[in-house]
Amino acid sequence: MANDTPTYYIITWIRIFFGAHLLFSGGRYILTGYVPEIPGIGGEWAAANTAIGVYQAIKYMEFFFGIMLLTNRFVLLALILEMPATVNIFWLNTFVVATPRQLFTGPQELFLNGVLLLAYSGYLGAALKPRLDPLWLWHSDRALKDNYAETIRAEGSK
Repeated sequence: MANDTPTYYIITWIRIFFGAHLLFSGGRYILTGYVPEIPGIGGEWAAANTAIGVYQAIKYMEFFFGIMLLTNRFVLLALILEMPATVNIFWLNTFVVATPRQLFTGPQELFLNGVLLLAYSGYLGAALKPRLDPLWLWHSDRALKDNYAETIRAEGSK
C-alpha cells in the first residue's frame, strides 16, 4: 500500500523533487527568459515553439504544476497535464538531440512523472471500468465509495 511508511516517504520525496524541478525550470524562464541551447534540429524545434508561444506556455505551466506538486494540491491533475510535455521532452532529448545532458534529463523526467502517475493511479480506477453511470463532478466523493452506482440509483428512485 502506498501509505506504508517507506513507500509513502519515497513517493513524497519523488513528488517534491519533481515539483522542485518543474518550479525551477519554469521559474528560471519566467524570471530570466532563459532558453537552453539545444544543438541541431532540436534547437530549431525549440526556436519554432518559442516563436509561436508554445515554449513560454509550457514554462508557465511547469511553474504552476511545480507549485501544485510541492504543496500537495491537485497532484494527479498536475501530473496528467504535465505528461504531454514530459513525453515531448523525453522524445526530443533521447531520440532527436541525444547529447549526454539530454540523455539524462529526458529519461529522468519521464521516470519521475511516470512513477508518480503510477503511485497516484488508484484514483483513476473508474477510467478502467467497462461501464459507468453518469456522475457529476460535484458528486465525485461518491466515486470513492464501492457502491456509488447503487447509491445513485437509490437516490434517483426516491
